[in-house]
Amino acid sequence: MKLPFVPPLRLYSPFWQNVLMGAIVGLTAGLYQSLTSLGAGGLRANSAHTVEVVNATLCATWFAASLVSGTILNLVGPSWTAALGVFGYAFYVAGLWYFDATGQAWFPIVGGVLIGISAGLIFVVMGAIAMSYSEEDERGSYITISQNLQALGAAIAGFIDLMINKNRASADGVPIAVYIIVLAFMGVGAALSFFLQPPAKVTREDGTPVATMAMQGRTVREELKASWDAIKNWDLLLMIPAFLPSECFLVYGGSANAFRNNLRTRTLLSFVAVVLQMPAAYGLKLVLDHAAWKRRTRALIGLALVGTPLIAAWIWQMVEVRHYDRSVPTPADALVDWTDRGFVSDFFLFTLTWVASILFQYIILYFLSCMTNSPRKAANYAGVYRSFLAAGEAIVFGIDSAGVSFLNMAAILFAFYTAGVFIFLYLALFHITETQYFTGEDDVVIPQHILEAHEVAGQGVDEETKGEAEGSVKA
Repeated sequence: MKLPFVPPLRLYSPFWQNVLMGAIVGLTAGLYQSLTSLGAGGLRANSAHTVEVVNATLCATWFAASLVSGTILNLVGPSWTAALGVFGYAFYVAGLWYFDATGQAWFPIVGGVLIGISAGLIFVVMGAIAMSYSEEDERGSYITISQNLQALGAAIAGFIDLMINKNRASADGVPIAVYIIVLAFMGVGAALSFFLQPPAKVTREDGTPVATMAMQGRTVREELKASWDAIKNWDLLLMIPAFLPSECFLVYGGSANAFRNNLRTRTLLSFVAVVLQMPAAYGLKLVLDHAAWKRRTRALIGLALVGTPLIAAWIWQMVEVRHYDRSVPTPADALVDWTDRGFVSDFFLFTLTWVASILFQYIILYFLSCMTNSPRKAANYAGVYRSFLAAGEAIVFGIDSAGVSFLNMAAILFAFYTAGVFIFLYLALFHITETQYFTGEDDVVIPQHILEAHEVAGQGVDEETKGEAEGSVKA
């Protein structure tokens, strides 16, 4: 039976374009997680040094690439931008395979540069499509679909990890078959990239395009200026403390998890956390798209549902790790197994931290989507967000590699997450408006049913905007 909220399968549908992009990210960034948790590139004597170099180059290029990825997306379109993003992931996976086989570090180091660029490209495309192809009453749905498809890829990868590691206490490398399977799926993702369509060709179910032809024709200089203008946006600058920690929980959680738990326990925790993320995100979507509530109400309730457990999780983290001594590595026979009594509390803490922290990314994208309906601006905003996300992750990588205590790391992340929650509370109370359609942006087309609703309500629409909208529908 066909679900009522799913439109007919159509290449130029904004809904299916969003699904397609989510699937592409799931086949790249999602599957990539399986290799890192299996210990890809960790079989050589120089592995630790190589990983440090790769992480440094990855984060540096990710930060820089994300800043200009919105410009690249607006210049060459989503298809080529996503395809280039997939290529970097595949190159990096091949580099890890080569390093495990030969011990030569140049391939994964070059791959670290390329995957940093690719992460900037591919996530900016995903964020821009989710934010700007959707209508205002379905932003939560689009964000949830694309993010959950990425999580589905990670869950599939996690299941592969779990099956391989269920009887293993420590990593001993990645089977060649896993490398081949992951690269094959990334090839599928690259092929799917060429079905992505530019905003001017994507039309909603009522025939309205998501953007006008004004989307085309900007020069490189104009695009770079637009990116700079986005960075100077006061609301966006205010969000930076929320952007910085939004993916740092992966670095902290992976390090603390490895300090306390054995391999199969770590694998189980990561798999279950990703699986739980998906229904939790769907519940958040029901709030963010609740038709009976105003947008400010949805934003406030969604923020409360995510922010409260998020702050609680990081307080619990500080209590839990206050006695961890990183200068004394945990002996292998003392690591927690899933059959031990201490596993239950670890399970609830890890999954609560993961789900609350990852849902904070959904909240960030929702608040960004409330700032504009313009595909151009959405691309630039997504680029700024991903850039500072990468910067935050790079900082935490550095803190972690320096051996800073888990308590101090948790305290830093608690401070930033708490600041982010209160920043979004301020924005929800004083900056979120009910619509962004009537702001005069030159690439936004008003859907016909939105236009009619405002006419019925007696709300003013200037004649130029109204004519443009009606003309685009007739066309």
